[in-house]
Amino acid sequence: MIRNMLAILLLIGFCFAGLTVSSYNVSQESFKPGSNGIITLTVASSSTTDDLISGVNMQTIAPPEIVIASKQTIGDLEPGASTIISLPFQVASDAQSEIYVVKFEISGIADDPMGGYDMFTRRVSVPVTVLQPPILGFATDKQTISNVDELNLTVSNNGGPATNIRISIPETSSISLYGKDEIYIAMIEDAVTTSVMVDARDATDGSINIPFDVEYEDELGIVHSYSTKLRMTVRSEQLDLGITQKSEIYTRSESTLTLEVSNNGAETLEDVRLNFQNSSLKLKEEDEYKFGDLEPGESASVSLLVFTDLTPGLNLIEAELEWIEKDLLKSESRNVPITVTSDADVAVYLEAKPIPLTRGAEHTISVLVSNLGSYGIENVDVSLSSSVLQPLDISEKQYIGGLQRDDFSTVQFLVKVNATEVGSYPTYITINYRDQSGEWKQKQLIQSISVYDGVVEEQSPLPLMVGILLLVVIIWYFKFRKKK
Repeated sequence: MIRNMLAILLLIGFCFAGLTVSSYNVSQESFKPGSNGIITLTVASSSTTDDLISGVNMQTIAPPEIVIASKQTIGDLEPGASTIISLPFQVASDAQSEIYVVKFEISGIADDPMGGYDMFTRRVSVPVTVLQPPILGFATDKQTISNVDELNLTVSNNGGPATNIRISIPETSSISLYGKDEIYIAMIEDAVTTSVMVDARDATDGSINIPFDVEYEDELGIVHSYSTKLRMTVRSEQLDLGITQKSEIYTRSESTLTLEVSNNGAETLEDVRLNFQNSSLKLKEEDEYKFGDLEPGESASVSLLVFTDLTPGLNLIEAELEWIEKDLLKSESRNVPITVTSDADVAVYLEAKPIPLTRGAEHTISVLVSNLGSYGIENVDVSLSSSVLQPLDISEKQYIGGLQRDDFSTVQFLVKVNATEVGSYPTYITINYRDQSGEWKQKQLIQSISVYDGVVEEQSPLPLMVGILLLVVIIWYFKFRKKK
């Protein structure tokens, strides 16, 4: 009810007011000291009669910081007519930042139906904002960032003071602030430098524009916001940490794997850990390798029991490295080279023909080589040597070639036994081969051989005499008896 009454009274006031200022405009939101501007007013006759408003003029009352014409003649206004008045002004060069009010008084005369005249006066106040606006700029102490990185962000101000500055990076950016959602600076008059952590792990390598959303208040308390960009380069961080295998591990068996890490960088690395991601290499007693803290140039070794069914040879095993650097937890994926040794092994068996081995006699020694490992072996050759065996072959080695798993092959050596006495003598069998990993291996076995005397023992004469007698009887029977 009260609101409706106020609206009716305001409408009545407009109907009989005679003069109105229907609108005003200032050419800029704010003005620097020494700058120029324009105030525009729209003056109208709101008379509902046919009376002309004549002699309309305008008086200006302005503070000394705003230099503007003090008088302005408008002229006559027909009923319902309006006119636009533009008033240029200048802000004094020594004006302080403030909102200045320029007052306008507009007056005119209209004939009274009773034979007299009426004086109309309208007053309006127009605010003019004088401000030295902040001009913010951004710079960093480094042009390249990697992973989670720390940089010093310098915000400079080439204008008026700025307060309550808030700086953030939009969520749509591949780079984000680390550990906070915005950077807050209470005031910047000249420049302020602040330490900032940025996360570039989702960004691709190369040049990138980092977007910043900036919000601040000027010295009049007016809030401003805008967006800007800072050009930088993203480069993936390479951890300068060497990993070396210091022990052999064998396929399909439990082995002790010793790894040594060396900090070749310039920063101290704390709580260095390595975790293999490949299920073909399993740690038996621990979950991960823990190397502890490493100063620059320092190394550490850790030995753990592992089981692997990786193929023999060099394998690149995917692993995850974690460490703390400058109180920040960092991580990196790394392919660690691990050499797996084959479980290749061989067994030998000796056989001689004729037997037994006798002094001064020639014999053929057969050497059977069997592959006991899980994988095939290649380029197998066998050599045989003993102080009591003189080789009679052209070569002291015999070549077999390849042996698959559980396979075997036999080679022969022709020898002469040159032992001076009977007894047992050591014989050396050497097998050379290349395993599945491509490494050359050699295995030497020692077996004892028994040498016997080569002189035949004297036999009893009785069997010989019996044989001669038997022969005489046979001759007598077939010759003399038949003749008789």
